[in-house]
Amino acid sequence: MSLLSVQESCHGVNMTKSTLIRWVFRLAIWIWVLYWILGIFWLDLGASPALKLNHEMGQITLVLLTVNLLLGILIDLWRPLPTWLRFAIQERRFWGISSFLVLVLHVFFYFLNEGFEPKAWTQVFTKTYLILGALAFAILFVMAVTSNNWAVKKLRGPRWKRLQRIVYAAQVLILLHVISIEKADLIKYSIWIGGLCALQAARWIVVWNRRRV
Repeated sequence: MSLLSVQESCHGVNMTKSTLIRWVFRLAIWIWVLYWILGIFWLDLGASPALKLNHEMGQITLVLLTVNLLLGILIDLWRPLPTWLRFAIQERRFWGISSFLVLVLHVFFYFLNEGFEPKAWTQVFTKTYLILGALAFAILFVMAVTSNNWAVKKLRGPRWKRLQRIVYAAQVLILLHVISIEKADLIKYSIWIGGLCALQAARWIVVWNRRRV
């Protein structure tokens, strides 16, 4: 066997391993989602399963968004990029779209819990925590529909990147939405917001210093 054949074979093995890891992570996200949805049949979801599922879908959305934001921060802070981080970068678009789809489920279970009554719609424009959530939903909708190659080409690289940065506003809105509801966990979510803000500030300082050099 020639050296070239050996190299091609090793490259094929690496590609297969990378693809396998990628799909393990992708499936893990949706197994997490399905665990709660199908849990209707075996879990104790309390007196209002729709309310419990609304809460859990919101938590999953928050975690996925936070992971995506942390990856963005690490990309700027960690140079040169380690192999695992390069792999994670390739998955950011999938995780971002998944977070929006889980958010859609979060909204669906809200309306289901309210019985799809008219007041469920009017509350979106009258209750502070729902207004915050609606604004975050609108931002993530824009990000989801522009998370494709056509949008990247149409908007061109720099403009597309600037548009995608509004995800930080969505993250803050979602955390404020959560804090408005989960008053018992005010300290936890305040630390969450503070930590993200501190890391983002460090990112801006590092990027600014690099540009000065």
